[in-house]
Amino acid sequence: MFGIRFETPEPPPTPADVAGWFTSPPGLYLHIPFCRTICPFCPYNKVRYEPDLAARYVTGLHTEIAHHVSTMRGPFPSLYVGGGTPTMCLDELGGLIADLEIDGERAIEVLPAHMNADGASRLAQLGFNYVSIGVQSFHGEVLHHLGRPGSPAQNRAAVEMALGRFDCVDVDLIFDVAYQSPQILLDDLALCFEYGVDQVSTYPLMRFGYTPFGKARHDRRREHELLAEAQSLATERGYERRSVWTFNRLGSGSYTSITRPYYLGMGAGAATFAGRVFSVNHFGLTQYCEAATRGDLPVARVAHLPRAAAAAYRAFWQAYTGALPVVPDDRLLNHPLSVALVGLARATGLAHKDGESIVLSRSGYDRYHDLERWVTYHLIEPLWTEMMLEHDTENAA
Repeated sequence: MFGIRFETPEPPPTPADVAGWFTSPPGLYLHIPFCRTICPFCPYNKVRYEPDLAARYVTGLHTEIAHHVSTMRGPFPSLYVGGGTPTMCLDELGGLIADLEIDGERAIEVLPAHMNADGASRLAQLGFNYVSIGVQSFHGEVLHHLGRPGSPAQNRAAVEMALGRFDCVDVDLIFDVAYQSPQILLDDLALCFEYGVDQVSTYPLMRFGYTPFGKARHDRRREHELLAEAQSLATERGYERRSVWTFNRLGSGSYTSITRPYYLGMGAGAATFAGRVFSVNHFGLTQYCEAATRGDLPVARVAHLPRAAAAAYRAFWQAYTGALPVVPDDRLLNHPLSVALVGLARATGLAHKDGESIVLSRSGYDRYHDLERWVTYHLIEPLWTEMMLEHDTENAA
């Protein structure tokens, strides 16, 4: 897919190499892989929290950050901290981000249990102004189905605590049409709209084969219908569909991760996209920390993309936002392949011109929903499955 073929770099790239991949300062991503409990549906790189392991990891992450800061000066346009459960390590985060000059939003994923008075205060003190609360649902049966810690009451309390304290409050919801009534997602959405949160992210459950949930068929038609109902509800409540799976209060900011044009990932399992180069760090914490001890960057796989493949990949994630600029200043969005894909979408009724942008139609959103799932299962899952084997090697040792 996209002509992306990952290879093991020998030797690993140097900080100067990585800096040379970028033509402008990238957004920064920082990965904290620790969790108290492991949610069975979660496909992301994570491990159970152990104090000694966390201490070694933070030391390695300090080293990786120092490498990049030495060759790539800020200011950087954004910082995004994900996991795992990054709010487990707020004490360590202060030191990790102290040398990062950020002139845009500082965003972080938050476990609802950690969005209490103390947690909210500490996040603000660290400079985080965009928060995404991993609610998943306000219904107990859905939380039980997902194996998610916490309760509906705790989730509501977390949202109430965040409102008014941060520039952008996002609430993550997960729906599974194979299990739950469609009304559950609509009720969860309605509650978010009543609260007046800035953004609601409504993700369909992704079933990665290496998770306890395993593989399963998806009912595309029911998912399309449910998202269409969600869009109608959002419009009624003064919200707009600002991407395939997100709804935003009019005039609010957008909490984004995958749609950032170019980004530098730091931490175990973090990815970097520089346009013509895509790289992934070691997933295993032993391999990650050993690389730091040697003084190497912890890069495990690198793909050098032909320009057409890079343009297709860049256009794909830009399309997730539901709009592409008519006269983009991005060299990859100006590529003939990107222009041709936009023309095809317009010719087939998947998109139309609206002012200075090309925007997806209702059928365009449906087709992108299906395509994004296909890309997830045919590009992301195979790569992550391979990289997750590093954990098996560590456990065997």
